[in-house]
Amino acid sequence: MVVSGELRGLAKAYEMRALDDAPFTPLTLPQLIEEEDEEDLDIRFKELSYELPSASWRPLPSAGRPAAPPLRFIDGTVVSRTVAVFTVKKRRRPALLACVGALELDMEAGQLMRRTPPHVETVLCLLSNDMPEEHLGQLADGLRPLRIELITSVTEELSPDLELLRRRTFDLASHRMEEAERAILLARPDVAALVDGLLERRLVTIQSQSMPALGMVKRQVRQYLPNAFVNFLYDLAPGERSPAFLLQTKHATIVSWYLRISAEERSAPSYGLVRLAMSQQYLEAAFVDPASRSREISALSSWALGLRHREAHYARAGISLEPIVRVEDELRALLPRVSQQVASFHRALGL
Repeated sequence: MVVSGELRGLAKAYEMRALDDAPFTPLTLPQLIEEEDEEDLDIRFKELSYELPSASWRPLPSAGRPAAPPLRFIDGTVVSRTVAVFTVKKRRRPALLACVGALELDMEAGQLMRRTPPHVETVLCLLSNDMPEEHLGQLADGLRPLRIELITSVTEELSPDLELLRRRTFDLASHRMEEAERAILLARPDVAALVDGLLERRLVTIQSQSMPALGMVKRQVRQYLPNAFVNFLYDLAPGERSPAFLLQTKHATIVSWYLRISAEERSAPSYGLVRLAMSQQYLEAAFVDPASRSREISALSSWALGLRHREAHYARAGISLEPIVRVEDELRALLPRVSQQVASFHRALGL
């Protein structure tokens, strides 16, 4: 076992300086991931006329009961601190400590129940360019008794911009959370699920394309429709949806559509809009003819409307579902206190 003296020797060798900075407030994914990853994903518009000819697009009602409504709700959370700055080859780099969580709740007889264990862990993230494997091994061994796992990555372009490096370092934590969220989803492939965020980042294997999974994106960072159709979205009334269209992603073709789940007086035209998505492979295998697919899409939209979170004090009430808010609340209660984890880290390294 690595003794604390060796950890402190590493801290001295890399001129580590303690920080307890919070550049990223506690965020649930995809609140943070969407902004970055929707720009980076290889997603392109494929077909506007999937459900209706593009010349005939019109608002469609949300109605009916879905044949396969989601019975479980999955979300993840990252709470992070920048805990240290260290120096490698005369350049400073950040070290970021993150408490990462992922959880699903099952809907049973109208009640949300936790049937599977949550994924909760604390990780230390850093970019390891030019650091010897021996030193990284010593650091990992020394952190293990603190129940902190070391996550490292080598970046192709090591910028001198500390803020950019901090962004890239945080991505290591968010990707770790995403892996945990994906594992929860894939563990029960036959149970329909709603994933809060980008479905295309969860269904990355051929087998997963046949899963009954619904994704909901709350923040519309990227515009997928042609410019001529943007005002169409803004004119949707609460409960109305757009016709479905196809998106080609890196791993699969996604059937997607927009739904307005709420509106407020004097709110922005985009307020209350969410984007829903399903795998084309699953949807067309489960609902063979186009009419039945349209009915299921409308019914899933109606189902989502019925679950809208309505507490005005909640900042994202207009675009959130009650079960997902419950998942977020439970995750925050389960996560370790990041301030205590930071203190343990600083003590172990003598910072």
